[in-house]
Amino acid sequence: MSPKNSWMNGRLVPWADSTIHISTEAVLRGGAVFEGIRVYRSRDDELVLFRLDDHMRRLYQTSLRFLQMPLAYKPAELAQGIAALLEADGVASDAHIRVVVYYEELTPGRERETETGAFIIVREGLAMSDGATRASLSPWRRMSDVATPPRVKASANYLNSRVAITDAQRKGFDTAIMLNDRGKVSEGPTMNLFLVRDGSLITPRVTDGILEGITRATVIDLADQLGIPLAEREIDPSELFIADEVFFCGTAYEVEPVIEIDGYVVGDGEAGPITTRIRDSYFAIARGETSAPTGWITPVRDLMVAR
Repeated sequence: MSPKNSWMNGRLVPWADSTIHISTEAVLRGGAVFEGIRVYRSRDDELVLFRLDDHMRRLYQTSLRFLQMPLAYKPAELAQGIAALLEADGVASDAHIRVVVYYEELTPGRERETETGAFIIVREGLAMSDGATRASLSPWRRMSDVATPPRVKASANYLNSRVAITDAQRKGFDTAIMLNDRGKVSEGPTMNLFLVRDGSLITPRVTDGILEGITRATVIDLADQLGIPLAEREIDPSELFIADEVFFCGTAYEVEPVIEIDGYVVGDGEAGPITTRIRDSYFAIARGETSAPTGWITPVRDLMVAR
């Protein structure tokens, strides 16, 4: 079912009228940056946003800052826009929110003067998979930091992801695992990657051509809380085929076990014990079943009061 409304440039707009012009840089060249944010129905039966402040910090301090995109709205205004949209759409359960900042129409030769706009959309009950994923090692490399840096969450970067996903699905897999320009493991097309060897978590470094993921940072913190050893280092592709466990993580995917890679069964072919502990801990915090670190949970009602 389609959403009822969007939030566009400071006001709620009916879904059918939520449009931008075909001449915008967002349409013509993918000139936009964005954040995906999860909202959960907590144990106390209220809606909460997961790591909202961290998402806003990445939007403003990484993506907008790197591209030098001006924006008329402050983080608090976007947060209140999220709350207004959730209320207007009557969202009552888990949902995925996308906050997008886009370039308007370009005047040639005056790129730095191009105006920007912003919109927010929400989809209730978004689930990216059925709980287990089969992946293929992609022949297509992740973008380089000296080309289009993956740490910038830019819409145009996701064409690289689409090429990899299309190739993997054409071969009969669900998604892809991508290597960086040095031939080391990078991440999935739209999610970070962890593997388990000998009881330890291993994940690529932030300098290995990855998005500096907020769910990735969450997993690292959870591993520390759970006493699970963790290393951030370069990963050889061959390690994927001998790993005890592999999982993806991201705002849309949450924590997703990988059970097969190019015909190699990972572990026992199901979510392993460390993946399960991480996933269970993630959802327990997101849904208010256990206490969350400071700043991780923002009740939507607090934003409504602020508005």
